[in-house]
Amino acid sequence: MRILIVDDEPSFSLPLAERLQLRGMEITTALDAQEALSIMQHAPHDLIFLDVGLPGMDGVALLKVLHEQFPQTDVVMLSGAGDMDKAVQAMRCGAVNWLSKPMRLDDILNECRKAGERIAARQEAARLAETARWRSLGRVAEGVAHEVNNPLNIIVQAAGLIRDCLEEAEAASLPGMEDVFDALLKIRTQCLRVREITKKLLILGHGLDNSIRPLDVAVELEQVLVLLRERMEKAGVELEMQIDSNGKPLGSSTELRQICLHLLENALDAMPDGGVMRLNGQVRSDGHSRHWYELRVQDSGAGIPEADMPHIFEPFFSTRALLPSGPGPNGHRYAGLGLAVARSLASTRNGELTAINDKDGGAVFCLRLPLAEAC
Repeated sequence: MRILIVDDEPSFSLPLAERLQLRGMEITTALDAQEALSIMQHAPHDLIFLDVGLPGMDGVALLKVLHEQFPQTDVVMLSGAGDMDKAVQAMRCGAVNWLSKPMRLDDILNECRKAGERIAARQEAARLAETARWRSLGRVAEGVAHEVNNPLNIIVQAAGLIRDCLEEAEAASLPGMEDVFDALLKIRTQCLRVREITKKLLILGHGLDNSIRPLDVAVELEQVLVLLRERMEKAGVELEMQIDSNGKPLGSSTELRQICLHLLENALDAMPDGGVMRLNGQVRSDGHSRHWYELRVQDSGAGIPEADMPHIFEPFFSTRALLPSGPGPNGHRYAGLGLAVARSLASTRNGELTAINDKDGGAVFCLRLPLAEAC
């Protein structure tokens, strides 16, 4: 593990670096924000211990830059007794924890251990997501191949009609031009249809994106719904969507779309004979200083059996032992990596994904992500 200690007091940072190096860690030190950014740009580190009270650009301002340029690096703030307000602000801006000076070596080592666990979790999430993406891509590609044939056949037929009409028009002083225009309209319509079908590959065709920015949840959901509208119509599933765009979560567009795709597909699996899918997104608070963006995906299926609830986010957990194909006996399928990937992706952005059964029936999946406005 590569660790960067950013502190303007060498009497603190150098002895700490030596003690960590004795435990097999690769340690670099920096005295100010400029030196820290130079080090990170040359060789990104896994964990940063960042003093709040730096000269020039202070620790909170540096944290914002680090969070934007190196979102995969964990930052633990170090603060003195008089820096508590800045420490709280830093926590709201993405720091994973803060330690008050003077701190014990055990506290430092504990943060190193937790950082290692988060690194392993991110790597596993990326692996699972990539596996799920390729499996989903194969399934979508098979459907696309079938769907593309239908409009292409119409295009071919319309092209033949154009040829016939032009031949007849030439022999009869240009009669039949109305049929020519109708055929051209068909060609245009079906070509646009092909373009819409190929959009289905756009979300799954891109790899994971490490860049983060404020996200418009309504826009991201619409991109996912493009993939699922036909399936929803065939299954007789109605959509009720209420998304508040006043608050925006901070995250990756590609990752949010993949999370939403897994959650919406799971909801559809719960309603094979039709129902109502409810999507609700808004800013919520714990009543104190913590705020987040919450997206709730609710189906009107039979709900999740209590025995299954502790396991639904486990990779490959399935109820298919009771039913060889299709959804499980209660409507939910669970099989595969979808929910496991969704929760892993959420956790890498300091978010969380949970599930409950609604008292009026059906399951509710709740995605919480940090707010971009928190800083």
